[in-house]
Amino acid sequence: YLFANEHIYILKKGETLYRISKKFNVPVHILQTYNRIEDPSHLRPGTRIKIPSLHTVKKGDTLYSIAREYGIDLETFMKANNISDSTRLSIGKKLYIPYSGSSMTGTKSSSDPNSSQSLTATGTSTDSAFSARNKKFDVPVSDAALKTLLWPHPGPRESLKGKISGIVIRGETGDRVVSVSSGRVVWVGPYRGFSRVVFIESENRYIYVYAGNEKTTVEVGDQVVIGAEIGRLGKDVHEGIPQLYFLVYYNGRVSLS
Repeated sequence: YLFANEHIYILKKGETLYRISKKFNVPVHILQTYNRIEDPSHLRPGTRIKIPSLHTVKKGDTLYSIAREYGIDLETFMKANNISDSTRLSIGKKLYIPYSGSSMTGTKSSSDPNSSQSLTATGTSTDSAFSARNKKFDVPVSDAALKTLLWPHPGPRESLKGKISGIVIRGETGDRVVSVSSGRVVWVGPYRGFSRVVFIESENRYIYVYAGNEKTTVEVGDQVVIGAEIGRLGKDVHEGIPQLYFLVYYNGRVSLS
């Protein structure tokens, strides 16, 4: 399995896979399988060990709600944890979060042609909540319009190419993500492969999309001002580095030039 938001640990002299499993509370067989290690006794200092992410069960959690939170398929989630839909979840239980395998860059796509897990500018996603919002805001603003904006993060930027028109901004995990405009929060939630996503609608009908947040600090209906914190940057599950996806849409079918 590939796991979301994995952590890379560099093996130190004298350390063993067993010691790492205790340190991160991950069974040895999971680490061995995930890292394709045939013989743990042959590991050398400097070896990069991938540590999968975990979810701690809290009150009210169900298998379905956890899978939805991370944007992963329920069957894949259960298989990764060797559990069934009849399994009773106890508060505090640790569950492994398998990577969803979806893409936002427009240059990658899901291996399942029926999953429609890529976020597009035309509202083709099958995710009901996201699709309902996306159909209203299906025209990307041109790069010229983007250049006039305050940026949501000061990091290095590059344009997205492919099905999605927008900007990727790199930073550090936990960095502040701020709103580039005043407006109302119209959608907040997890989306397949993009961690938590925020939609903000300005008074002039622009829709600003901030994807890749580790956590969000706003809720639907909140009114925000320019520069207000809306979330904290998380690690991209595809590239393994912290980066924000910033998209701008206009309420209509004519792209601004």
